[in-house]
Amino acid sequence: MRASLVIKLIVVAAILACGGLGAGCTKKPGKDELSKLDESRSAAESAERKLTELKQERTRLESDLQEKQNELKKNEEERDNIKPKAGK
Repeated sequence: MRASLVIKLIVVAAILACGGLGAGCTKKPGKDELSKLDESRSAAESAERKLTELKQERTRLESDLQEKQNELKKNEEERDNIKPKAGK
């Protein structure tokens, strides 16, 4: 009795699975779908290029900032060394 119930459930599940697979398929994508896909692909490539450019710019700006901070520290040390001599 229990085995027949399990077999019936398996058969029903198999039928539903096969029906679901066949229902959503089409022969080929249409021209509209292909053009949208091409547009999406080119937009993604453009966004990736922009991201790469921005990452490079960020790296450059961080390097510039580090150089400026080092220069500021050097100038402050020089100022601090000159202050006591100028005050005497």
